[in-house]
Amino acid sequence: MELKGKKILFARICGTGVSSLAIICKHAGATVIGTDLEYYPPVSTKLEEENIPCYGMEKFSDLARDEKPDLIVVGNALNGKSQEADFIMKCGIPFYSMPSFMENFLLDGKSPVVISGTHGKTTTTTVFSEVLAGIGKNPSYMIGGIPEFSGTNAAFSGGEGYFVIEGDEYDTAFFDKGPKFLHYKPETTVVTSIEFDHADIYDSVDSIFKNFRKLVEITEKRVILSLDFEYNLKLLEFIPKEKLFTYSVSDGSADLFVKFVERHGSLMYFSAEFKNGEKYFFETPLFGMQNLMNLGALVSFLKCEGFDLKNTEIIENIKNLKGIKRRQEYLGKINGGRIYSDFAHHPTAVKLTLESFIGFFPEKEINVVFDPATNSNGQNVFEKQYTEIFAEADRIVIGFPPKAEKFPPEKRFSPERVVETINSKFPGKAVYIKDIGETINWVRENSGRDTVTVVMSNSGFSGFFTKIGQFFDK
Repeated sequence: MELKGKKILFARICGTGVSSLAIICKHAGATVIGTDLEYYPPVSTKLEEENIPCYGMEKFSDLARDEKPDLIVVGNALNGKSQEADFIMKCGIPFYSMPSFMENFLLDGKSPVVISGTHGKTTTTTVFSEVLAGIGKNPSYMIGGIPEFSGTNAAFSGGEGYFVIEGDEYDTAFFDKGPKFLHYKPETTVVTSIEFDHADIYDSVDSIFKNFRKLVEITEKRVILSLDFEYNLKLLEFIPKEKLFTYSVSDGSADLFVKFVERHGSLMYFSAEFKNGEKYFFETPLFGMQNLMNLGALVSFLKCEGFDLKNTEIIENIKNLKGIKRRQEYLGKINGGRIYSDFAHHPTAVKLTLESFIGFFPEKEINVVFDPATNSNGQNVFEKQYTEIFAEADRIVIGFPPKAEKFPPEKRFSPERVVETINSKFPGKAVYIKDIGETINWVRENSGRDTVTVVMSNSGFSGFFTKIGQFFDK
């Protein structure tokens, strides 16, 4: 379908993936209209910058009748039992999920590079896109966040070329319960990690693994696989050797072994050694073990695609990576103490993020503010792990879990219980704060020249990120 001149109505447009597709459609000449229950930065800011009209979800049916869209794109956050879902199924207007729209209209003639895994997807998709753009490859991309290098989470280039896509294992839409990433026609697939997550739709890591197995089996050309996670290793038997390339930060037998060397001021200096004996060194402003894994995937891909890793353009682009909003993003200072935002919302990501800040700022006290906003974090499935991880911080604030009431009382995440357990061993270290204004006050009162505060959230966090700015040092 030619998108120019078409009118497209988006349901739940403020999802990071759906918003990126909306931007691509607008740039392709379509008229785009969005609806959602709520809007929050950085996606809401980007939609506003793109001049995409956005309305409350209650306006959806009226907009569909009055605007007469050519088709509807449905975000996976739309509840299948909602009035809007019922309207979509009965209205006669063609409708697509975000992934099926891409599958049908955007991927033919492209070389899709699908970045999958429990952790690191967004940052890895960003560094792939940023470096490929920096060396003149003009990639298309869809990213579940706003990259700093371009200011937009979506780009679409005409003709052939790479299309770098953040591939999510979450379900596709209320009418398609399969994972999104199976729609993306992967030529190359990167698997960063496979761990248990999305407890609202998966009952075990084994059920998640089955979908990753399907993903690597439909991959046309190459699977780039991290060897740093147990369930990644289980994929090995399902990937033909001629399609497989492995990387690791822990296993020296991998095709690429990536290792932290030392800190160069504000840069991380690391080595990349291939099984054939070739060894390269890079500097990057990204830091911590998770980013070492992310960059291992990037270096693996560049090598597999035949790029010269001694090329000064590649070296300089890795050295000057700008990264992505809400991932180790520096927000400002309060009383001289640095405040960062990070998207970490799974125990492994939280652990790696905390360790990266402890390692990079060894002379500082590390404070953590944690927003348990996901469906998984509304349940107590990870509660014990969080209790152990947060004990490593100097001080910790646990926020209110907004999804907890969806689950039976015996399955709900309890901030009070986590705080009590931590404080029983480390008195006064942890506190539960429900009100966002009080959370901001806590950050102000506990920030100083000897502190770094990391706010871990994958949501709007009740406006925290817009409200905190007024208190930054001038």
